[in-house]
Amino acid sequence: LLESLRAEREIKAHEKMQAEAQRLAVTLAALDLRELPAKAKDLSADKKFGELSGHAAMAITLNTILRRVPHKTDGDDKKPKKPAGKPKAGGGAKVTKVVDVPPCTAAEARKVIRANKVSLAAACDGPAAQLALLRAAQAWLLSANGAVALPGAAKVIEVLYDLDLASEGVLHEFWALVGASAQRDATSLLAAKEALAEAEVEEAAAAKAAKAAESQHAEAMAKRRDAEWYAQQARCGGNPSKEDEIAEKAANAAMKKAVDLHGAAQNITAARDKTLVAKKAELEASKRAHAELQGRVDHALPFVTHARPFFDWLAASDDDDDD
Repeated sequence: LLESLRAEREIKAHEKMQAEAQRLAVTLAALDLRELPAKAKDLSADKKFGELSGHAAMAITLNTILRRVPHKTDGDDKKPKKPAGKPKAGGGAKVTKVVDVPPCTAAEARKVIRANKVSLAAACDGPAAQLALLRAAQAWLLSANGAVALPGAAKVIEVLYDLDLASEGVLHEFWALVGASAQRDATSLLAAKEALAEAEVEEAAAAKAAKAAESQHAEAMAKRRDAEWYAQQARCGGNPSKEDEIAEKAANAAMKKAVDLHGAAQNITAARDKTLVAKKAELEASKRAHAELQGRVDHALPFVTHARPFFDWLAASDDDDDD
């Protein structure tokens, strides 16, 4: 359990770091790439990255480079229009909104990676940096900006291997981490499905018990009202007969019993309602946990599917070398 919680914290920390690195890369659209290594190192030194500063620097570097693919827009062939009239006095400077570049294809990503091999090679100064590069590539491919290139994930990973930006040993380590994460998520999702099914059964049982308790409470209330009315009618006036006294005593005893039964039914109803509220809360928590895990599995699976051909080839080539 502790190992699972540790892995969960690490995954979330990496996801948060990769998202922030991608956001920062968008803001570096006009940066001279010769200044990128120093800029990435400076940005990754922020305390929010903590122990992942090295991974953050690599992620910022790769994401910035992948956003340098030339993009031709519909207006590129048109002459810019002259502004109509004079600018209004006191208008002030407008705030420029930072917009991400359009997604590129896997072929375009490979091309821009090759063009910036020297910068990436300088950053990949060891196995840890190479692993960080692969994790950054995975995160980019699974992001909105890498969605178009995702079907070509195997080719994107392949170019990192061809350019010696990732060694075979690091590639095997990376793929083992991907597989372990996928297996862990699949196991957690199965457990979440079972927990959700159990929570649904318990909530349904609690709802049924609450409904039955409410019905019994209503019945007890009706009996109490009848008993109170009968006791009122049986109350003796002046000079009562022996029979009237006996009837009054019996009516009062029946009324007390009915009041006690109604009180008990009221307490049971309150307890059943409290249990139902708790079971509904547990059900909602189970639904959220299941949805989160299902979303994570659905998000990560395409990379595994599209990157697998390269890693299958790599494993086969290792087998051939052994033979």
